[in-house]
Order: sequence, then C-alpha cells, then structure tokens
Amino acid sequence: MSTQIEPPTATGATGPTPAAETRTEAAAPAQLADQPGVYTTKLGRFGLLTLLGALSWAIPSANYGTLSQSLFATMDPVHKVKMVAILATVSSIGGSLAVIVGGLLSDRTRSVYGKRKPWLLAGSLLAAGSMGAVWFTTSFPLLVVEFTVSQIGLNIMVAALSALLPDRVGKALLGRASALAGLGNLLGGAIGGVIASGFLPTPKLGLVIVPWTMVAAAVAICLLLPTISSQDAPVERLVGRRLLRQLAPPADRDFWLVFGGRVLFLLGLLTTFAYQLYILTDHFGADAAVAQSMIALSGVILALGAGVFTVVMGPVSDKVKRRKPFVIGAGVVGAAGVSLLLTSHNVAVFPISIAALSVAYGTFISVDQALMVEVLPDQANAARDLGFLTVANSAPGVLAPGLAGLLVGIGGYPAVFAGGLAMTLISGVFLFFVRRVR
Repeated sequence: MSTQIEPPTATGATGPTPAAETRTEAAAPAQLADQPGVYTTKLGRFGLLTLLGALSWAIPSANYGTLSQSLFATMDPVHKVKMVAILATVSSIGGSLAVIVGGLLSDRTRSVYGKRKPWLLAGSLLAAGSMGAVWFTTSFPLLVVEFTVSQIGLNIMVAALSALLPDRVGKALLGRASALAGLGNLLGGAIGGVIASGFLPTPKLGLVIVPWTMVAAAVAICLLLPTISSQDAPVERLVGRRLLRQLAPPADRDFWLVFGGRVLFLLGLLTTFAYQLYILTDHFGADAAVAQSMIALSGVILALGAGVFTVVMGPVSDKVKRRKPFVIGAGVVGAAGVSLLLTSHNVAVFPISIAALSVAYGTFISVDQALMVEVLPDQANAARDLGFLTVANSAPGVLAPGLAGLLVGIGGYPAVFAGGLAMTLISGVFLFFVRRVR
C-alpha cells in the first residue's frame, strides 16, 4: 500500500473564451473562493487530467521497488538486501527534499506558461531521462545516483501537480478532485505492480520504459489545460535569511495538526501490515498455502474496497461540506480493523481486518488532499507547503518496516498491533483539533 496530483472552456470554466485562454495568475485570490476565470465550476477535463497525472507517476513509483530488487538480485545476490536498503534510503531523502524545493521554485516561477507547467514538463523529463541511463550502468554507486535523480524529477513533477488543485479548484469541488487524485494513486499502484511483474526477467528495460508515462501525462496536461500566465505576478527576491525562511515550513498550528494526523494514520496502518506474511505464518500459525491464499484474497479486498470508498467519499464530503468527520472516521475504522488482529488468533479475521483497512484507507485518501488544500496558510506558497505535507505521505513508508521490527522485538506481533491501533486513533485526535476546516 502506498499512498501521495485545469479547466477547459468546453467543460465549464466560467471566465475565458478561446480567444482569451491565457490569464494572469496575479488575479488569483489569497484564499479559496469560486471566482470566474480563476476556479473551475465543473471538473470536466480538469478532473480527467488530475486522474491522469496521479496515475502517471504512481505507475513508475510502483515499478521502482520491485524492479530494483530484481536488478540487484542479478547483480549481487549476496548483498542484494543491503543494496536495496541503501538505494531506498538515499533516493527517498533526495525525493523528500526535491518536493519541497521544487514546490518553492514552482510558486516563484514567473512565465507566460504559468507557475506549474514548466516544472511538470521539466520534472517528468528529468525522471524519465535519468532512468534511461540505467540501461548503460553496471556500477552500484551510479545506479544510486540515477535512481535518486529520477526520484528528484518525479517529486518536482508531483509538487507542481499537487499545486494545480489549489490553483484551479474551489472549495465546492475539492473533495471530488481529491477523490480523483486518490483513485489515480490506487490504480497506478495496481497497474504498476502488474507491469513490474512482466518486466521481472528484464528489469532494466522496465525501468527505462515505464517512467515515460510521466512525460506523456505532463505533455497532455500542458496542451489541454488553459494557461494561467504568471509573468506579471509580483515576486520577492530571496537571498540569505529570506531564502532560509522560505525553505522553512510554515509556523501554523492547523498545518502541523494535519501533518501529524496524516503521518500517524499512514504509519499506523503501514506498521501493522509491514510483515503480513510473517503475521499469517508466525502469529496466526497459517501454513504456506493458506498464507498465500490469504495474501491474494486480501489484495483483492483492499483494491476493491479502497477503490470504491475513494470514489464515493470525496464527492460526499463536498455535498455535506465537511472534511474532518471523514478523516477522523477513517482513523476509527482503521483502528477497529487493527483491533481484530489484537484480540483474535483465528486467521479468518485477517481478511476482515483488511476489509476495514480498505474502507479506512479509501476514505482517508479520498478526502485527505482536499483537507490539505483547505488548511494551507498561504496560497502564494501552496506548492512548497503541499511539498511538506507530501513528505508526511512518504515518511511512513520509510519508517514503518523498522518500527514494526522494533515492536516485534519488544513484544511480538501483539505489540505491533497495539502500536498500530494507538497511532490510527491518535491521528483522529490531531485532526479533531484542526480549526480552519470543518
């Protein structure tokens, strides 16, 4: 499980005509509001492009882990685990820094093509181009550099893509747009896994080809999305302490409550299921055949449940004009699913727990993006601040395996379940105290 995004005149953008498709970003208001010429009143083509954008980077993201493992197993079977760990750590650090710095650069870009389009295209080309070099590389240090540069490019694209939502979508449609981005992530992960399995015999070929999905999506977004020029928007010159202040996260209470809630929710679920094979065999005592069938069944349940709730809950949150009940409720449902593992040694509860997880995860990612946009303290730094919140999405994936291993050492798998249960519940407490969003 992995979790982490503009209006055509034909589908309801209320301001421009085809002859005046380029607008100025300086006209955008400081706070979200449905204003003609700035925010779309119907998702239409923008919604499809949101889905396409999320899908385009989720597919190669799902490929990187699987195909790198296949590649290193061929290169050095003895040290393959160590090589994968080094690669994942270094590239994750590079990607996390890139999403923040890339967001800051995007916010401050002044061009006739707007703030986001240049970085969408540049990031996708950097990601795909650097992976192309893998084909000619046999050195492990060089592979680490190439993977890291690709992650930097991918996260620059993600920073610009995520900022399209606050740029173009008003509060009334944020839930729907968030649901489409979440659905793109889910589908991309599933499709990416299938594609990766097909390239296992030739991992380098898959690593070279698949990232071009990002370039194709970036080109489509740049061509099909009306341009909002940022050429005349004011920009502050950043040097010295001003630059450091801009690179620092916002000192905003609600922002950090959402950050903490997101980290705890995802970390709780990922820690609980970090070693699902070992949970089935060592905790529940299932044999290999039962464990294999349970994992396969759970994968289907997770995909279907999360997919349905991702599509449904975002629009529902728009209709009731609420975000917090959905993300808090997701934490409660997730905790209920984890509690089944804690209170029973019957292996039959495992798929039931996964079903609860699918409801919780689908609901959370459907509304989470809208919640993040609404809690942004400063529209002028939207991409940078969303970059920090994106780190809250990636950090749990890095931390969960180590934390789960630590908890197993302390108190076995019951300690893992208790930790996951506590984190998912506490995530709801964090989000309950957010003030700016209902």
